[in-house]
Amino acid sequence: MSGTRTLFCHVTTATLSFAILYLIGNVLKLAGIILLVSLDKEAFSVPYHESKATRGQRLFDISTNILMLVMMSISAVLVLFSKRKGPMFVLPFVLMMFVELSLSFLSLFDGAWGLPGTPSYRDMLQAIKCQKRVDRLNEEEIGHFTMWYSVLFMMDILLKVYILHVSMRCFYALKAERMAAVAVDTGNTVTVKLPSYNEAVKMKAEDTPPSYHEA
Repeated sequence: MSGTRTLFCHVTTATLSFAILYLIGNVLKLAGIILLVSLDKEAFSVPYHESKATRGQRLFDISTNILMLVMMSISAVLVLFSKRKGPMFVLPFVLMMFVELSLSFLSLFDGAWGLPGTPSYRDMLQAIKCQKRVDRLNEEEIGHFTMWYSVLFMMDILLKVYILHVSMRCFYALKAERMAAVAVDTGNTVTVKLPSYNEAVKMKAEDTPPSYHEA
């Protein structure tokens, strides 16, 4: 975690930029979910939910997705105050990025573990079928779709790994700055070492004040 600079700027500036973009993306996803639920009576069948799930299960899924997006947004907002408040305000953002990476990998095995507001492979495939108004795609179309989805998925994973790495460096950089500031404040105090008794006895006569003589 050495070094305080990333590709183009300081790690603190890069983390703030990532947090702002992260916040905007989460707010848009949250607005999309709320809009879909409020306007569509069949909103409980949003793409990233299983169609066979009951209404209660879908309601639970939507509630947990909204809660997850709110927590992600709060972690991004805390980063905006990290420069003044200290490195601990970056830590929630680091933890949420780790959670995002874990959910992204879990979504490979089951789409229900996917990120809130992020369509899975099955959802994207279904959307393409609806767009082309066909029941099935031929092998060539499925191959092209799978290739592009895999490339975009890997780019998304690499970007999240990079953001996690930069945010961790930002945490350690802010921690080092805080410790350096504390060390400087401690160094401004003046300490005086007093002589011991034996050293005071052995002091030269000129070091002692002059004796009093009556004029």
